Amino acid sequence: MSNTHHVRGSSVYWRRGERTRRSSRPSPRLARLYGQLTVAFLVAASAAALFREWRLLAGVGALAGATIVLAVGASSIRRTLRRGLQSEPALRAAVEPALEPAPEPLELALASPSLVDVDLMDGTEFERHVGALCLRDGCNEVRIDGGAGDLGADVTACLPDGRLLVVQCKRHAPDRGVGSPDMQRFVGTARPVHAADVALFATTSHFTDPALELAVSQAIVVIDRVLLAQWMDGTPVDAIIAAAEADFAAEGRAPA
Repeated sequence: MSNTHHVRGSSVYWRRGERTRRSSRPSPRLARLYGQLTVAFLVAASAAALFREWRLLAGVGALAGATIVLAVGASSIRRTLRRGLQSEPALRAAVEPALEPAPEPLELALASPSLVDVDLMDGTEFERHVGALCLRDGCNEVRIDGGAGDLGADVTACLPDGRLLVVQCKRHAPDRGVGSPDMQRFVGTARPVHAADVALFATTSHFTDPALELAVSQAIVVIDRVLLAQWMDGTPVDAIIAAAEADFAAEGRAPA
C-alpha cells in the first residue's frame, strides 16, 4: 500500500490505497494464550485435587474463564467494528481518521538540517524536505505529488509573488550527477504540461555540463548540492530564483 503526502498550506493529508483484508482466523498470539491458560488450568486442577484445595481450583477456573471471555470478546468487537466500517462508508469516513496515526506535519521534514542527514533520506523524504523548505520561505499551496505519473512535478507551490513554482527532485549519491536526459524530460513537462511560471530542478548531487547547458537555454533554475546547503542554511528560494533569473537575462534567456 502506498501513501502519497499532499499538502495545502500547512495542512497534510494522505491518499490511502486499498487495505489488505485480514484473516478471520485467531491470531498466533491469541492461540498461544489459549494454550497457556489450558496448561495452567490443568496444572492447578491437579494440584488442587492432590491437596483438596477446591477453593483454589474454583478461583483459578474463574480467572482463566474470565480471561478467555475477555480475549474472545475483544476479538469479536474488533471483527464487528471492521464489518461495520466495511459496510458503512459514511461510518468508515468518520471513524478511520481517529484509528489511524496522524501524518507527520510537513514542517517536521526540516528536522534534518545537514547534507549528511539528507543523504540518508529516500526520494520521497527528499521531496518532503524540499516542500518544507518552500513552505518555510513563504510559499503557499505546497503540494508533494512525487511518484510514478507525476510528469516531473514532484513539488508544486505558489511563490510569495504569486507565480507557480514546479520542482523536480532527484535524490542521488553525491558522485552521481543528473544528466541531460533527466533535464530534457523536465523541460518537456514543466511549462508545456504544468504551466510553470518558474521551473526548478533540485538535486542532492550535481548536474553534468550538458544538463546545465540545457537548463540555461530553457531558463530552468537548478539547485545542486552546494546551493542546496545554502538553501537549507536559510537562503530563501525566491532569492535563489532571482539570482538565476538575472543570469538568464544576462544570457538573453527568458522562460518560454
